[in-house]
Amino acid sequence: MSENMNVPEKEALAAAIEMEKKGYNFFNDTAEKATNQMAKDVFKFLAQEELNHIKAIENFNQQFLSGGAADADKFIDQMIADRPLAAINDLFKNLSKSAPVEGGDVEAYQFAMDFERRGGEFYKKAEEAATDSNAKKLFKFLVGEEQKHFKVVESCLTYIENPEEFFRQQEKWHLEG
Repeated sequence: MSENMNVPEKEALAAAIEMEKKGYNFFNDTAEKATNQMAKDVFKFLAQEELNHIKAIENFNQQFLSGGAADADKFIDQMIADRPLAAINDLFKNLSKSAPVEGGDVEAYQFAMDFERRGGEFYKKAEEAATDSNAKKLFKFLVGEEQKHFKVVESCLTYIENPEEFFRQQEKWHLEG
């Protein structure tokens, strides 16, 4: 492999690892400081997701840089297998029909939404710039991950700011489903 080959992938993978580490630190710290249980649970979930991404991206990057066959499907499957979906599903199932007593943590949710939106934009650009098909596939998967995280945080913020709208959306999903 020549020195300049796959420079976009090398730079994007290194930046991705750093971005996911920053996300982990933010979500972990926010979970510890959160004033209500829902916020604690959501941010713990997101911190764990970031850890899963870090592990998979580091493993992909190690194989990619060594010139080995870095099969994106293997690392995507690893991230999916490590996902604690039951935790987030339980979170939404256990919400009551009343608004939380405290509306705190709104700024943290807003920051998290911005972080996830920017992460999605970063991965989209990385996907577009990548020349390696496996790197493209990995970045495309990560775009979807960031979009899912954004939706989770957005739903929580809606629950805090407008519980009636949150439950209307929840019921709509059941009626359409």
